Amino acid sequence: MLENEVIIVNGVPKQIYENLINDCVKYSIISLPFTINRMNISNVKQRVLNIAKGKIAEALFKFFCEQNNIPSNFALCTTPFWTVDRRDFLLHGDEWDIKNNFIYHDGDMLVHYHYTELPALVPNRYHGDQWSKRTENTIPNSLNVKFLFTFLKNANLINGIRGREFLEIVLSESQIQFIRNLYCNKYKGQPQHNEPFTEEWFWEEMAYRGHTNYYNLFFRPFLVITGYCDRSTWDHFKDTGGLAGLNYRNYLNPSWYSRSRTGSLNFLNGTLWTTITNATCPISVLPSFLSMFKGLKDRMIYATTL
Repeated sequence: MLENEVIIVNGVPKQIYENLINDCVKYSIISLPFTINRMNISNVKQRVLNIAKGKIAEALFKFFCEQNNIPSNFALCTTPFWTVDRRDFLLHGDEWDIKNNFIYHDGDMLVHYHYTELPALVPNRYHGDQWSKRTENTIPNSLNVKFLFTFLKNANLINGIRGREFLEIVLSESQIQFIRNLYCNKYKGQPQHNEPFTEEWFWEEMAYRGHTNYYNLFFRPFLVITGYCDRSTWDHFKDTGGLAGLNYRNYLNPSWYSRSRTGSLNFLNGTLWTTITNATCPISVLPSFLSMFKGLKDRMIYATTL
């Protein structure tokens, strides 16, 4: 794809944006007792934040689709808070998974690099991880599986120093302990077959234990929609991390990424970091999401192209 095919969702009204954030944060809090702790993070607020960030990208993309008459179906992929997530949406008979990553740069837009120079990342830590499940359809009668690659700015990066993240989770110690007890002593990250409790009960318990403003939003990052992959482009993806960490390293000069002593990869001089093995290729070698819709570039609302 070309840089002028990158979509920037930069026109979401303030109140709508903040409503989306609120819904995503609340979903992340109530679903945490039924979410496997794959990264082995003990901090409840950090786990809630990680879940919320992924939901925010999905919510912003859904808003973009609804406003621009893109015939995506999120309802068939929506699951209750106590069950396992499926793919994110259906489009043209295919099931899609949004792979969002967070980037670091000064200003609202990435200016020192091209968005198409960012990596497309699909977790591939072990057999059974997301990359190895790319042929597994989870929605009845769907045709294919596709991954869509999006990005959100997480914080400023000035002279190699990161600023404050755009979102902060705010919970009292009593609320943290309540959530931790549900996870550790009762549900242990396991999905349930039936609704384990009502949402009303949960939020009443949360309110009893503290405030009901569960987050601080410091700025509203734009959603960046880039390319997608399917079976026609899977051959472009190579593992990064571990012994395979040199794949695509010379895509740019100087090196596209470097590897720290802890094994994490630093792309584009600190613009993006990843700590796990991913199947990866540059966004530039993939088809753009924009290319799927003739004339969309000239009629988009709440969004622009570069």
